[in-house]
Amino acid sequence: MNTRITVPVLFLLITSFICLSHADERQTSIDCSMTEPYTGEIFSDLYEETKRTASTFCNELIRSRIDRINTDDAYIGSILADFAVSSELALDKYEMNKSADYRKQFNELRNTFVKFHFSDMKMPEFRVEPTFTLPMAGYFTSLLEERERFSIEEIEHCTTVAQGLTCKEVFREFKSAFNPYRSAYDNVYDNTMLLSALGERWANFLEVSKSQTALEVYLTTLANKSHFKKNHLVGPPNYQIIALHPHLIFNSMDEAPDGSKQELGLAVEWIGINYWDLKLPLGISFTTAYVDRENVRDVGHGIMLHIDNQYAIGWADHDGEDSFYVTFDLLKALEDKKGKYDKYMKQVF
Repeated sequence: MNTRITVPVLFLLITSFICLSHADERQTSIDCSMTEPYTGEIFSDLYEETKRTASTFCNELIRSRIDRINTDDAYIGSILADFAVSSELALDKYEMNKSADYRKQFNELRNTFVKFHFSDMKMPEFRVEPTFTLPMAGYFTSLLEERERFSIEEIEHCTTVAQGLTCKEVFREFKSAFNPYRSAYDNVYDNTMLLSALGERWANFLEVSKSQTALEVYLTTLANKSHFKKNHLVGPPNYQIIALHPHLIFNSMDEAPDGSKQELGLAVEWIGINYWDLKLPLGISFTTAYVDRENVRDVGHGIMLHIDNQYAIGWADHDGEDSFYVTFDLLKALEDKKGKYDKYMKQVF
């Protein structure tokens, strides 16, 4: 039987088996969208900063549950501290310091944010409440050091610079624009069991799946765009796209001249797919192999079959001569798990 006929048939059979044996698993997800919309106008720029902060929060929180990735609390602390500065500047833009002395509260907010730790269960929020002696007072909850509430004085300046809003209304608008930064964070903590399950699945994916280049990560997220929903924390994809992936191979050709039947060579996977999470993980790709032999065409085209995310066997047709080869996922040993996860999150968020 002609090998060049049976190998493509084998390719179709294996692909069909993979597709049939792997049910479309619909994974649960955690919604990272902000649950507290801002409907005002004067702090719309701050609200955009709030959304970016909330998205970063969600991303980093699932990273904190992946035990093979070290989470940098200082990084989130700096992001939050910058957010505190932006929030204060948003009030300064309208010179609200003429109505209220909020400097100490914001200083302590920054100090609290800088010392953030992922074990913290509740994040500071801004409140505006009535007092016994004055109409209103503002403050941030859960600061490391308790600060006096600042009084909000009603002055004509507020209505002049803030589209006719009173001072009290300005600070209430600020509350609506500022507080949603932690709504996604709170939502995630309300789903701790699901978060742990997603973290374990990501950890498993980063540990056992086939190595991937930045291009392959991009194509995988593109192919799984319905899975990677915006503003949702989800588990890893069920399959990986293979594209332009290089390999060092050990090639065997029975028809080669004596002394060159077994040779080292190179292979490139042009396009393929790998189902990393099957009971027996399998993948397949179209491949070109290069082996330097006398009296035999150096370049051959064929397929590569991946087994258990680590091993691969391939076949190539060198202008009528068959060769078979094996290879190992050498890039896996050099792959940075944290870097791989970051590549996925860069595409997702």
